[in-house]
Amino acid sequence: MWRGVCQAVAWFLGLFGYKKGGSFAKCVWRMFATSVAVIVTIFAVALVWVIGEDLYDKYYKEAHCYDPYCYNSEEISQDVYFHDPYRGKGYVFNSRTGKKTVKDVAWIARPLDGDSLVCYSSGKKRGYFNMNTGELVVEPKYDHAWVFSEGLAGVVEDGRVKFIDTTGKVVIDNGMAYAPEAVDYVFHGGYCKVCSEQGELYGLMDRTGKLVLPMEYDHICSYEDYKLWSVEKGDEEGVFDSEMKPVIPFMQCSVYIDEGTIDVTMPDHTMRKYDLQGQLIHDFYITSVRMLEYEKEEIIYRRGSSDVDGDDGDVYFDESEGTYHPKATARLRAYVAGNGYEGLMTADGHVVMMPLYQDIEAIGYDLYLCTSTNYDKVIVNGKGEVVRVGN
Repeated sequence: MWRGVCQAVAWFLGLFGYKKGGSFAKCVWRMFATSVAVIVTIFAVALVWVIGEDLYDKYYKEAHCYDPYCYNSEEISQDVYFHDPYRGKGYVFNSRTGKKTVKDVAWIARPLDGDSLVCYSSGKKRGYFNMNTGELVVEPKYDHAWVFSEGLAGVVEDGRVKFIDTTGKVVIDNGMAYAPEAVDYVFHGGYCKVCSEQGELYGLMDRTGKLVLPMEYDHICSYEDYKLWSVEKGDEEGVFDSEMKPVIPFMQCSVYIDEGTIDVTMPDHTMRKYDLQGQLIHDFYITSVRMLEYEKEEIIYRRGSSDVDGDDGDVYFDESEGTYHPKATARLRAYVAGNGYEGLMTADGHVVMMPLYQDIEAIGYDLYLCTSTNYDKVIVNGKGEVVRVGN
């Protein structure tokens, strides 16, 4: 193809006196070669420029960025930034001094309010650096580590959980076994939630390392900015204040804390409401009331009619009929209390029967079909008494 193109060009130039080997031919080929060389050089320079700029952005600019507004930079404090180029080789730098302070940073975890040491991972171990200066404080030597809170941070060393202060000194070491993913070893409100070696039972530890609640509870939850702690063991629950004094005595019940009150559901499904100091507001709360309707014994015959067009064009009179029982309102209402259980009350709010059943329906003016916990049913009269059929 190339030879054919050259022959065509030579033929065309021959019309203007071009002869191979002549001075004119040599001049033409010099111009052509020079033009090709210039074009190739420009293309090569452009290609090198594009590739070099891309390599610079990826391997130099992104790896040597001290500009707070640099791509992938995260502000830690006024002068300190974390730069993460998405390769696990991030670093911390101080924009005021222009110094890279911590290298090979995989991720960071900021401290809670009032603490200044940032937890970070080198990919294999964890350590801490100062968020205000970016300077390394604790070398990455721990298998696991959590954020600083209230001046302490939990770390794992040799399979045991310890707590260090802001200088890296171990201040709590009571031989506590590390239970992976069971709890976060972080202090809140002066206490840290801890768990047994199997990670099944929980307790609370204060900042001196003392267990203020032994590791014997199934669940421990904090409320009201860690001013209240609810604990659960089996079917018993209770609530403690920030000084570990009982607010709700530990007993068989279900506790729910919300909107400045404590709702307690008792074993008989009644609901009590307390304030946050444990003072009883009321000992009988319900969630809703509904009317109960029953079918009367009388039967009403329904007859209807409609015009139907036949195939022959004539209009036929079609009659339909059926029966139904009219409904009436029962004397008592059903109210819903704790865990969805229902009881009976009068229209003026007087309780006739405690919330003992999962569902109640009226079968007469003052007779009710009640579903018990095992889905068996009983009939109850208007006094809340079980009616024994045949007696």
